[in-house]
Amino acid sequence: MIDRRQALAGISALAATTAARPVRAQALDTVNMGKLIGVTDCPFYIADRKGYFRDAGVNVVWTTFSQSQAMVAPLAEGQLDGMGASVSAGIYNAIGAGVPLRIVGDRGIDYAPYGALPLIVRTDLVKSGRFKTLADLKGLRFAEPGKGSANLPIVYRFLRKAGLTYDDVQHVFLPFPDQVAGLHNGNIDATTMIEPFATAVVKDGAGTRIAPDYTAYPNHQISALMFSEGFVQKRPDVARKFMVGYLRGLRYYHDALRDGRFAGPTSDDVISILQSEIKLPDPSIWHLVTPSAVQTNGRVDGASLQFDYEVFKELGLIDKPVSVPNAIDMSFADYANRELGPYKPRT
Repeated sequence: MIDRRQALAGISALAATTAARPVRAQALDTVNMGKLIGVTDCPFYIADRKGYFRDAGVNVVWTTFSQSQAMVAPLAEGQLDGMGASVSAGIYNAIGAGVPLRIVGDRGIDYAPYGALPLIVRTDLVKSGRFKTLADLKGLRFAEPGKGSANLPIVYRFLRKAGLTYDDVQHVFLPFPDQVAGLHNGNIDATTMIEPFATAVVKDGAGTRIAPDYTAYPNHQISALMFSEGFVQKRPDVARKFMVGYLRGLRYYHDALRDGRFAGPTSDDVISILQSEIKLPDPSIWHLVTPSAVQTNGRVDGASLQFDYEVFKELGLIDKPVSVPNAIDMSFADYANRELGPYKPRT
């Protein structure tokens, strides 16, 4: 259950600490946006740092949350205009319960050679021979960041690839930082761990990278940009402005990608921005991670979202039926594409 008072109090406190933009920001349209802390937030970081939102005519007030579900109550109450989040069972249940939100843009999709959620198995199990093939996942303690998270369909696909069911493993629910500790102390055996944690845990030897997520689930829509219905209905012009700035950030992020790494023309700048936000103890890891990809037109993969919904429903995690297509609105992304013109990759 979401504690609305706690969530709203949190957003008020966090918003109060957000530094206001100088003079010019007072004439801009304010947008209140919720975010997490991770690589999929990078287009947010870029558009904000490089002034793309300001150029589009908006001043974004950011509030950082520890998990996607904590953003739902503030969005429902109109405290947030939008949020960047994984599309979990909780998001669909919020929609089914009447929370007015729309999925309006891409924020992370995994296709070869980009895969931000690889399958990691504890190195001790690999070295001992306990784990040799995917079928050996049976009976292991498999970690996920939360029940019904966006990781679940990837876990489901890996298990199905091995001829196993979702219930053939022991499910342990831990945030990603705690999963790192779990691999070190032996409390968990496997996970589809998000970058940059995945690369860090492989580098220090606690985990072994078994397979990229796209080998089990290609084109998985792992995260999305969402707007509140009030934002869409009452301030559609501002929502369109926000999307223009966001899409510029998304494209700049895409220009940092090459051959499954941060190795494109804008990679040094993007890594600098990521490090300033996430502050890895070893910044060299950014050159080793396999980041998620993005769609340069900002559109989401509806087939992936529908598949995930069906998996959540099959496993009894959906409270009320939801029409996935009705929750998707690509009109803002389409507007931004018209404003910015066709994407032209940097060389």
